Amino acid sequence: MSSFGRILVVDDSAMVRIKLKKAVETLGHEAVAVESGAAALDQTAGAPFDLVLLDIMMPEMDGFEVLKRLKSSAKTRDLPFIVISALDEEMNSVVHAIELGAEDFLPKDFELALLKARVATCIEKKRLRDIEKEYLRQVTKLTRAAATLESGRFNPSKLGIQDVASRTDGLGKLATVFSTMAQKVYERERKLRQNIRTFRGGLLLLACGGLWGLVVPLSKMASIIEAHPVGLALLIDTIGAAVCIGISVNRKTMPNLKGLTRTDWIFILLLSLISSVINQVLVYWMASRLPAFIVSIVIVLEGFVVFLFAAVMRTEAPNVKRFLGLGLGLAGIVIILIYGQPADMTASWLWIAIAMVIPVTYATEDIFLAERRPAAIDSVALFGITLVVSVALLIPIAAYYDDFIPLDLLTGRLGVIVVLMAVAANLAMLLFMVLISTTGAVFASQSAYAVTAAGIGWSMLLLGEAIPILTWASLALIIVGLIMVEPKQEAEEEPPLLDDTIEDLVPRLDPLPAATEQSRPMPV
Repeated sequence: MSSFGRILVVDDSAMVRIKLKKAVETLGHEAVAVESGAAALDQTAGAPFDLVLLDIMMPEMDGFEVLKRLKSSAKTRDLPFIVISALDEEMNSVVHAIELGAEDFLPKDFELALLKARVATCIEKKRLRDIEKEYLRQVTKLTRAAATLESGRFNPSKLGIQDVASRTDGLGKLATVFSTMAQKVYERERKLRQNIRTFRGGLLLLACGGLWGLVVPLSKMASIIEAHPVGLALLIDTIGAAVCIGISVNRKTMPNLKGLTRTDWIFILLLSLISSVINQVLVYWMASRLPAFIVSIVIVLEGFVVFLFAAVMRTEAPNVKRFLGLGLGLAGIVIILIYGQPADMTASWLWIAIAMVIPVTYATEDIFLAERRPAAIDSVALFGITLVVSVALLIPIAAYYDDFIPLDLLTGRLGVIVVLMAVAANLAMLLFMVLISTTGAVFASQSAYAVTAAGIGWSMLLLGEAIPILTWASLALIIVGLIMVEPKQEAEEEPPLLDDTIEDLVPRLDPLPAATEQSRPMPV
């Protein structure tokens, strides 16, 4: 620790000012001399000093006022002061200066040895105080880090306590052990939370898949009675809109439509176009042309397309495990499409090729929901408004193609099918919106695997479709792939700053007792 410092000399007398500055420099210190209290305040507001030699009696702003202002500032309150007094001044002024925070006093006709001793003592005390303050700052920082980590939400490596851990004393050892243990606990708890998210996401995913898997064979059953893909989508969206809007109004979560921004309306319009006008109509149309289990199998390609989209857009980090999982699922689908079809499907490759558009549109919907969904709007209310817009878009299309479902058909079996489809499709969509907001687009897209499995099961149960044996073996690959594609990692919250000032937590520096002995004046 250097014994030399940076000293500010404040005196309105040019002779005394020059004398003090030369004496200080003779002792090996750096000296800056100013002639007034205002100039002293300006100097201390800039570069730091280790000591101030301050004259008491000065015009405009005296030494008392300078002391009051600098001792009231957290930045300069620990800066030591030695007041300069004339021999004919009363001791009361010196005592008052020390009461205001001065460390010591020095007569204007001083001995060089006395100046050296008092300057060295003040600088040494200032340096020790700086070390003490830094130690207290780091102790406070470590304490705040411990309090911050109690929530379990923040990564210990991001708290910025590496400077404390780098110390070679006991505090550094404590910080090192604390950081290591806290990191282990954090990683363990984060892994546990991830497992819980995977489990919850898996349940939601299976629920979505089971419900959407039911929609495909039901749409096949509806097409057997009479094919109306646009009219079917129109009725299902009308029922869903009425239910969702009613729930939102009852729960008082319906937003003020006038308060929705232009961005919100663009999102709603595009989601209506993608989800209802394209996706639903396309699925219902393909269900009238292909076996239900084939349509369900084609849908599973959604997961692969979403992963490619997310990797290209860098919305989720790709890794080898996810690639392998999606690859296994894709391999299972390819085997089913090539070797697991009934013999009479050889002439339906054109319709299968058209059906391949379905996973692309589903993947577009997944990414769009994950990246653009307005977070401030309730999910049920948002879906209800989207369905209202969908109905408005589908009405002119149904009118143009004369694809409305005759009312007399709705009183029979077709009416029951439409209600079941509306319940399954709309409930699945609401669950999917929750799923995609918590697990990410890539994991949520794996609901397509569940759709495939559920669609095959429902097709066998409701339509009596025969599923080749090889199809079941391929489904095992799909399930393994689903397990390997886990939800995205939860985002790490940024911890609060721990380097706030601790000046209010550090006790003020007590002044040294005033010297009382009179020294024989000795010119410098």
